Amino acid sequence: MAVRRSSNGSVVVMAAVDVVALVTFVVAGLNAHNEGNVPQYFLRNAVPLVVSWLGSAILLKTYVRPGFATLWRTWLVSVPIALVVRSVWVGSPSGLRFLTFLAVGLAFTALFLLIGRGLSALITGRGYPSRGAGR
Repeated sequence: MAVRRSSNGSVVVMAAVDVVALVTFVVAGLNAHNEGNVPQYFLRNAVPLVVSWLGSAILLKTYVRPGFATLWRTWLVSVPIALVVRSVWVGSPSGLRFLTFLAVGLAFTALFLLIGRGLSALITGRGYPSRGAGR
């Protein structure tokens, strides 16, 4: 099966949508924990997540072969790495509380990424490549 490659413009848009979704997740989390307007809190949460996401996306070719499979692989690799790095950096949570933090982080980053990708597809009229693309 041939894989349709994204143009540079759509790669930038897709990456930007994902980063905005992840940053929105961070902001929502900070607001939910009443830590809203402190730049230090934003950075300690956003930097590991965005850096891990973009690094994983490069390694896993998320934007070279766009689709749910590459999105989910990137999500499954990058989010746990980011949450571990964030927890080590901040010093919490640990133990069973970390498992709860990880579960909530995975669930809500997936939700925000899906919302971002869905809105992007609605606005641009471009969804994922069809399975028959390139045939």
